[in-house]
Amino acid sequence: MSITQGPLKGIRVIDMTHAHAGPFGTMLLGDLGAEIIKLEPPPGEMMRMGEKKVSLTSYYFTGLNRNKKGLVLDLKGELGRKAFHELVKKSDIVYSNLRAGVPTRQGTDFETLSKINPRIIRCNISGYGETGPCRSYPSFDIIACGHSGILSVSGDPKTNTPVIPGGIALADMMGGIFGTMSVLAALFKRNRDDKGVKIEFNLLNGLMVMQQVLFQNYFLTGNNPPLQGQRHSTTAAYGIFDTKDGHITLAPVKQTDKETLLKLIGLEKLLNDPKFKTREDMIMNRIELNEHIEKALLKRNTDEWVKLFRDENDIPCGPVLNYDQIITDPQVLHNKMFIEMELRGERYKTIGTIFKLSNESELIQGTPDPPPDLDEHTDEILQSLLGYSDETIKAIRAESEAAIPIWKARSSRTDMSEHIDELKQKIKESQE
Repeated sequence: MSITQGPLKGIRVIDMTHAHAGPFGTMLLGDLGAEIIKLEPPPGEMMRMGEKKVSLTSYYFTGLNRNKKGLVLDLKGELGRKAFHELVKKSDIVYSNLRAGVPTRQGTDFETLSKINPRIIRCNISGYGETGPCRSYPSFDIIACGHSGILSVSGDPKTNTPVIPGGIALADMMGGIFGTMSVLAALFKRNRDDKGVKIEFNLLNGLMVMQQVLFQNYFLTGNNPPLQGQRHSTTAAYGIFDTKDGHITLAPVKQTDKETLLKLIGLEKLLNDPKFKTREDMIMNRIELNEHIEKALLKRNTDEWVKLFRDENDIPCGPVLNYDQIITDPQVLHNKMFIEMELRGERYKTIGTIFKLSNESELIQGTPDPPPDLDEHTDEILQSLLGYSDETIKAIRAESEAAIPIWKARSSRTDMSEHIDELKQKIKESQE
């Protein structure tokens, strides 16, 4: 059963997104019951990567594009552009993640589309924003992480080496979430004034907002925050600690928690040490205190410590689980975060919807539709939604097919190719 009865039932989204940030954002709207029409250029969006079945070559597209209908149009062609405009008239939201200026050059910007549909909500996620000195620069997740300061606090201070935060596409995921939050706010506003909304969200701003507390500390102290590593930078006994067989996370937030913790691990003698007597003392001498704690924790396994701390003494802590452990974790299973889907006859597991809404839960629990094949719903959309004849649809298909070589040539070009001679010379000089 598709998710078609959620709180966004009746809302239609033209999804022009690609890669990660945009597809994740529109997937969330689909999980809430919106109708998502994924509009792709003739060769398909960049993350299909020759996808033919559920496999490692297509996991990106498979993971981010459920509950969407597949439509192919060549927006540079007269027929494709006309069909797109007709679709805009019947839609609520146009969503993309494109470099600043690209929507204007495409003719898909808010100013253009609002003349076609004054109620349209136009959301575009870019790397840096629509204006400013960096607006035209290319940006991907890790580039935004570096520019925003996130990488300056993510990593091991012992090696002074930044790492990918959490090992995930943090900027892209955040962009999709905040972009979709903006869309939901725009829908609420439109219900009041019946006017369309232009949404310009960028990854740089989003990542800086996520560092609200660290920036506040910087503004008050003038000190750059260091790489955070395994320990909280301003609190004692808070972070990731090694155990005999793995790792444990600790977050004792009260003075009594710290006292109980020290007694349980055999470090009660530290309670009489002036360096660790009060909470403030512990924080001021947290590096030394953390070293004592980690040395003690190496004597037992993670599960033993978790049972002693959390289960028996209510001290906040937990294990560091890998994916093999997570898929059998009783709380995760209870939360029903895994679902099974079928794509081209092949069953596969994926993460389910996060939305559990009171009085709506029974309406959004269905199994989502799998990601669409390229061009899968083109005929259906053009015929049932726009009322196009078979002859017109055939002409639109012919226009798209004729454009495939042009799209492929454009997508295969890189900035490097424009400077190949210069690069060759630099490589030669570096080898001499």
